[in-house]
Amino acid sequence: MAYRAASPVESAFRSLAGKPALPPLWLRRHAGPASRFESAARDAAAFLDGLGLVAPDHGVLDVGCGAGALVPEFKRRLGPEGRYLGFDVHAPSILWCRAAFASDPRFRFEIAAVASPYGRAAGPSARTYRFPVEDAACDLVIAKSVFTHLLPGDAAHYLAEIRRVLRPGKAAVLTAFLFEPERLEAVAKTFPFDGAGEGVRWRRKSRPTAAVAYPRALFERMIADAGLRLQWMSAGYHPGAERLTGQDTLVLGV
Repeated sequence: MAYRAASPVESAFRSLAGKPALPPLWLRRHAGPASRFESAARDAAAFLDGLGLVAPDHGVLDVGCGAGALVPEFKRRLGPEGRYLGFDVHAPSILWCRAAFASDPRFRFEIAAVASPYGRAAGPSARTYRFPVEDAACDLVIAKSVFTHLLPGDAAHYLAEIRRVLRPGKAAVLTAFLFEPERLEAVAKTFPFDGAGEGVRWRRKSRPTAAVAYPRALFERMIADAGLRLQWMSAGYHPGAERLTGQDTLVLGV
């Protein structure tokens, strides 16, 4: 309620300062720390640029796009032939994106109508959801802060869907919390609960999907079982840290 009340005031201040419009505070907060909405998107775009993963004519799929944090970055990087599709379980975020970016035909947004703690309570399981893209249609798939909220069954399905839509020779970039079993004592400081099987852990007992951590070997096996291969990984999660300050970033290929 506080974020909703503050949103019009913040929007007015941004307008007076000549800054571009952003989603309302309450939508930004739904996707993570509101103060990091723009800077996190810039960091992600710089990462993609550093690996040369974006070309002007690419077809991009943004899994769990939220309120479109990455859209301004792709508006600058995609040319007239480029296409972007974002989907999310949070209908208000998608509806905002559809209105905010309606003038640009390169960008499309879809609601993932599945049951989720971050969307609607009732509906089909995420394990039945088919990404709204044809087979082998994507040059780049992004799943930022998605697998950190998925338990194994849903995660395995999403990996299989990434494999289905990704063109051979192209890349998928996703983030996760991964750990080595020998660091379990340190991991337990930030992920004290388990129960999903195979060593998967979570941070909040009452809400497992708030933050999920996987043993690295298990997650790599899930990647391989989906028909994908791990091309590169940048460690961002440091087990035992006082706060969760980063996620591991993985680059996958077919």
